[in-house]
Amino acid sequence: MRIILLGPPGSGKGTIAQRSEKEFHLKHISAGELLREEAAKGTTIGKDIKDILEKGNLVPDELVTQIIKLEIRKSNDYLLDGFPRTINQAQEIDYLKIDPVIYLDIGTKEVIRRLSGRRVCSAGEHNYHLKYLPPKKAGVCDADGTRLIRRKDDYPKVIRERFRVYNKQTKPVVEYYRKRGVLKIVNAAQSPPKVYGEVKKIIKNG
Repeated sequence: MRIILLGPPGSGKGTIAQRSEKEFHLKHISAGELLREEAAKGTTIGKDIKDILEKGNLVPDELVTQIIKLEIRKSNDYLLDGFPRTINQAQEIDYLKIDPVIYLDIGTKEVIRRLSGRRVCSAGEHNYHLKYLPPKKAGVCDADGTRLIRRKDDYPKVIRERFRVYNKQTKPVVEYYRKRGVLKIVNAAQSPPKVYGEVKKIIKNG
């Protein structure tokens, strides 16, 4: 089973991907997490990636695609979280024959409201929300015990810039998959349980 999960910043891709990973035994491959891991290493490339991410811009296609291709070789059943983000990236993985492509649709105002409560663990592998998905112990990750933090790209100014970049470069990918007849749209402004319920049905019927 190979699934693509698309959606603008803050649409809930990470949360949905984590639940799908556990229930359907899929490898969760997040382009964002892979890039942040590289940025945290402090290498020359990592420093460039960190600067790009903190400004809300997109990392060059060839770099992201290379990182993703290395990951998908490790598993036959996986969910691509937030990738592809450009038409070029989508064309680079056409040979994978992925179906379905799930799009989480949501507006900027709702995302800004939602992300004010989002937190991630210091290791960058687990997502929480102070209202919708709180940790068992305040400020601490349930899985690895690291401190929960607010990412720099979750602040309103950066969110708006990420949306601008998304609408310009990534939204065309949605149309690309719509024309191919594999796109499934889910209203991501609903409560997380309702959103996941719709995604779950799509995966089961996939």
